[in-house]
Amino acid sequence: MSGTLPDRPIAAWQVEPAPVSVTQAIDPARRFATLTFLRGALVAVAITLIAGFLAALYSIPALAPAMQSIGLDMRQLRPIHTVFATSWIFLGAAAVVYRFLEDQGGPATSGDRWRLRVQVLSWAGAGAGILGTLLLRIGSGREYVGFHPAFSLLIVVGWICYVWNVYRVIGRSFWQQPIYVMMWGVALFFFLYTFAEQHAYLLPGVFADPVHDLRVQWKATGTLVGSFNLFVYGTIIYVGGLIAGDDTYCHSKTAYALFFVGLLNSFTNFGHHTYHLPQSAWVNWIAFVVSMTEIIVLARAVHDLWCLVRANDPRPFSATRACFTAAKWWTVAILFSSVLISIPPLNAVIHGTYVVTGHAMGATIGIDTMILLGGVFWVLGEFLGRRGLPVTRTALDTRNMRRIIIGLNLGVAALVVWLHVSGLVTAIHRAALAPNESYVAPAWLGASSGIMFALTGAVVIVFFALLLARVMPRAFAARA
Repeated sequence: MSGTLPDRPIAAWQVEPAPVSVTQAIDPARRFATLTFLRGALVAVAITLIAGFLAALYSIPALAPAMQSIGLDMRQLRPIHTVFATSWIFLGAAAVVYRFLEDQGGPATSGDRWRLRVQVLSWAGAGAGILGTLLLRIGSGREYVGFHPAFSLLIVVGWICYVWNVYRVIGRSFWQQPIYVMMWGVALFFFLYTFAEQHAYLLPGVFADPVHDLRVQWKATGTLVGSFNLFVYGTIIYVGGLIAGDDTYCHSKTAYALFFVGLLNSFTNFGHHTYHLPQSAWVNWIAFVVSMTEIIVLARAVHDLWCLVRANDPRPFSATRACFTAAKWWTVAILFSSVLISIPPLNAVIHGTYVVTGHAMGATIGIDTMILLGGVFWVLGEFLGRRGLPVTRTALDTRNMRRIIIGLNLGVAALVVWLHVSGLVTAIHRAALAPNESYVAPAWLGASSGIMFALTGAVVIVFFALLLARVMPRAFAARA
């Protein structure tokens, strides 16, 4: 995983938002779009949490039979969890992109409004259909796209409308836009490419060759993550610039250099998932060398954190700043992990263990979700500000919210650490026994794995629930 980090990282973000003018005219259609996708993103988080909680309970051996007796097992819970976790990222980013269009898009045309209706209806229909059919165990069994491919058509129709609405505004001036707009613009087409690639298994020639199918599936999954990374990192640069009132970094050479490093990694760093498959040595070496370039981003993140530690900011607590700060710490940890798991000898030992799961969850929650939550808090705070309430006095910037964000990050850290411990123990024992003996988990690990996973997962879910309980009522009560 790779990303771009602002030139003046934390100090810039720690400036309070400028007062919001309650008289500023906002096109109703664009405001409706921002609110609708923000709400949809929060609903996706809620579904993800419910599925994750049930999956954590299912991991306890004593509870699994009871859940099976009522028709619940991992064949439903895991795809629901992963599909809606991915949906949260794309929907949250869409809310921020449409917030950008509020300022830069001008009045929505009749075509903009019709395409928006199609986008909302297509994605809402896809979401409801995916949830219903997965509960009935109707799906594809694929990674990240575990739903029936019929719903993919609805997603693509809505996405094409999304691309059209954005490029109608930025198309002619694309090369003069700030770096975050270029990130979003590339990601819009990047998603369509990788989403199509993820459905290559529908081609008989691909599905008939399991090894080739695995290669394509892992490549497509890696590039899908790359596409939503572009949305996420564009979000942090956009919101950070608005809070700071300074967009200098958005046009800097450093920003563009890191953007291209991240984009290159998006196309190639899937390789650490396919080292074990028979393929050209060139593919392995290119994936390895390009993945090592992430050290550039890691070094920059370490420097930014050093600046953060030295900073002494007396201003009141801000939920947006807190989430961005947490994302910075997670970026260092996860990028360091990315570099390690890209080294072939280490990869051979840990691949297929909970180390990879822990890495993925740390990246998705610690980096992507923290950044998007910061964006959501900022957008929602601005809505409240437009109704005459000071942004810093909303229910989002309170001591309780601070405790929730800290507790959430500590809970995620405990979950990620446990998954790494469990995975490393498995990897070491498995390597010691290979190739002459079958792997059997140590007794203590087998007895504690499910319980620890459920306990740490429950802590994360509790803090997420507390967060949603404060955010969702305000998001659904907000008016354009």
